[in-house]
Amino acid sequence: MDSKNKSRGFKKFKFKQTIFTITIMMSLTSCSNNQSTLEINEVLSVPSKCTETKVLASLLPRIADAKYIETEWEPAEGTDLYSAYNAGGIACTYGLQEAEIGTTILWAPDNKTLFSELTPNWIGSGQKKIDLPGIEEEAAYYLSEGIESQGEYHIWSVNLLINGSWIQVGATFFNSLEDAIPVIRAAIDSLRTPKRAEKEKITGCYLAELPNDLYVFNVHYHDNNTISADFYYKNINGEPSKGLFLGTYTNGIARGFYSLPTSNGTSEREIFLKGDKSGFVTASAKLEKVGSIEKYVRPLDLKWSQEIKFIPAQECEALLRG
Repeated sequence: MDSKNKSRGFKKFKFKQTIFTITIMMSLTSCSNNQSTLEINEVLSVPSKCTETKVLASLLPRIADAKYIETEWEPAEGTDLYSAYNAGGIACTYGLQEAEIGTTILWAPDNKTLFSELTPNWIGSGQKKIDLPGIEEEAAYYLSEGIESQGEYHIWSVNLLINGSWIQVGATFFNSLEDAIPVIRAAIDSLRTPKRAEKEKITGCYLAELPNDLYVFNVHYHDNNTISADFYYKNINGEPSKGLFLGTYTNGIARGFYSLPTSNGTSEREIFLKGDKSGFVTASAKLEKVGSIEKYVRPLDLKWSQEIKFIPAQECEALLRG
């Protein structure tokens, strides 16, 4: 597994694609009356938590004592990892870290464009189109090394489009395509049903009240792992501030950037919140400011504080309008 992808912090995404995706999804929702209920309900979502996929179980017969390896990703622009996260996806690594053997899976919603946009890059890097045995994918590409049945031969990665999602399976131990199939099947089976995805959405209003401060986190959009929210802050002695939060929600953590209009343009502040529909706590760590962007220093050293605790509330709109 590629150690360069580990523990290098988390880079701020350009959220142009995310905003575009949100706009498209809202448009599709407004047109949903023209679609059948069956068609809407068949749309699957990518996993939200690495610990709740079926991949680890598929590895154990091959890699005894394999575990989920928590990884601090820093997606670099132009990489598959960046594309997956920017589309509302997730990356998970499983295996034996000390032995440097395992697999990293990327899941991302295709949104009818992502897979085809990335395909030329894969072909340019030597990936070949393939029909995966026993799997009804729409398209698949794989990268291998060596010649099968002639000495050392390895399948390094497989990209496939299935059920509206792009899945990438990369590993260090596949000696044939047949070796990869159990893990690929587990990755496909880890896609969430509409009922489960709806149950795990964090849309809603959350308030954090302190003696002199009021915070509002109002999540108005959550699709796959992409979220957007209104963020409001009011000190008892000051003017309120409010802006837009754009980010992701994976492994129980909402992370992203809060944009706040200022007299000099727009400032952005990185925010991490941990929790679920029952409430969130905030993270604290050393911050650094580069231009108008304030973000946590990498590698991350987050401490979760109960001091500012967001709890579900019935009504946020009045505060956000004020």
